[in-house]
Amino acid sequence: MPIYEYQCQQCGEVFSHFWRSIAAASESDSLQCPNCESESTTRVVSQVAVLGGLGGLTPGEQSAENAQFEKMASITSKEQINKLQAGKKKGKSE
Repeated sequence: MPIYEYQCQQCGEVFSHFWRSIAAASESDSLQCPNCESESTTRVVSQVAVLGGLGGLTPGEQSAENAQFEKMASITSKEQINKLQAGKKKGKSE
C-alpha cells in the first residue's frame, strides 16, 4: 500500500495520497489537488528513510549494535570467574 507525494502545477501545493495498491496508483492519470482542486498534478520523488529491524536502525547501525552485543556477551562477569576459580580449587583439593 504505497503513499505517493504529488505537486499541483497550478498552486504549487505538495500533498500525499495513500493508494490501496501499486496497480491503482499506476492506473490513475491525475489526482485532484486538495488546495485548489486542479487536476494538473504530477507525482514527485519523495525522500526515503531506510530503517532496519526493530528500533528503526539503519543496516549499518544494526550491524554495529549487534557487534557490540556480541562483544558484551563474550565478557564473563567477575562473579562467574570467581565461581569457576572456586570450582577449580575444589577439584584440585579432592
